[in-house]
Amino acid sequence: MTFGGFILGSIIFSIGFAAVWKTTWFLENLGDIGTMLGVYNKPWLSWKSFGLLFMIVGFLIAFGLFGVFFNLLFGRLFNFGGLR
Repeated sequence: MTFGGFILGSIIFSIGFAAVWKTTWFLENLGDIGTMLGVYNKPWLSWKSFGLLFMIVGFLIAFGLFGVFFNLLFGRLFNFGGLR
């Protein structure tokens, strides 16, 4: 875990938290991101999902767990990271 990684993860986590907390503001000012993903109903749900995903990724980056998580998730599938 580096200081820069902690700052980057904290910023990503903060953006995700803001997307979950102020969903209507994001929806009014930035539009519906669900239409880009093919989800046409419930535009607030796409912002909540986006925010939750950013919060998880930001937490993993901030505490240096992103590489470990990625390796555990995809390591055996693609046979990298020393897993056999």
